[in-house]
Amino acid sequence: MSSKDKKVESIRNKLNESAKKLKGENATFFDDLRDYLITSSIFYDELDVTEQTYNVCIDLIEAQENGQTAQEYFGKNSRRLADSMIKNFKHAGYREIIELIMLPIGIYWAISFISDFAATGPLKINIFEYLLIALLSVGVVVVVFKTIHKFIYLNENNLVRKSKVIQFIIGTIFFGCIIGLFLAISMLTPPIWIIKLTYPGDVILMLTIIAIFLGWIIIGKKRELYSITPFIVLMAAVGILQRIPVLLAIVGSNNIKFLAAGAAIGGFLINIIWGRIEMKKITRN
Repeated sequence: MSSKDKKVESIRNKLNESAKKLKGENATFFDDLRDYLITSSIFYDELDVTEQTYNVCIDLIEAQENGQTAQEYFGKNSRRLADSMIKNFKHAGYREIIELIMLPIGIYWAISFISDFAATGPLKINIFEYLLIALLSVGVVVVVFKTIHKFIYLNENNLVRKSKVIQFIIGTIFFGCIIGLFLAISMLTPPIWIIKLTYPGDVILMLTIIAIFLGWIIIGKKRELYSITPFIVLMAAVGILQRIPVLLAIVGSNNIKFLAAGAAIGGFLINIIWGRIEMKKITRN
């Protein structure tokens, strides 16, 4: 973790602790403001956004101690305040932007590669398919941020804001469409720029990628990605089983497809359950 990341984490921890001191309407005001600022763009400097958000929190706590509400101190139009702050945010450096872009791309590439690896036969990598996945993964992140950003200051009487059921339905449809797009890319992309890898090169490459990916998650303490590790490990294990002759003879070639289906379903369910638990912990913190 870089010194800048450590500083961001330190300020964020202080921000989370300070925000707990806010009560009632002040807490609601600040929660909406913070969410609006954080989702304004993934291309603003994280340290600057965190520092300015922390300063607002401290100012609001002082106002609360003096008997003032957030609206009395900052004005009734909190969105106008947020927009004025966003205009002054520093933009992230090129290196940070590249890292932000490569994060979702790397995750989706890893999932796609492991799915290809778990399929029977020689490992085939469709370069054109991976380029389309990269474009879609970045687009998904941008759309999610923009959507959440727009929803934060919806009118209090808006059905989408009031109803958790409607929010769940919209979210389910949206992510269902995203999964459909990824499946369409996987199934319909023409075989252009194909790279083939055979045993033992494919197994060595898979083990290397798994080691790097898991090391990055564990060492970097990427809690939000912990839940996906069982899916990755299980699918990779299936791929390795069917590519090492001795192991394949023990398991039986006819059983591989059942193992692959079980690994996919089991990994997905673990990801959903564990992911919800981790997100609740992160939200509480």
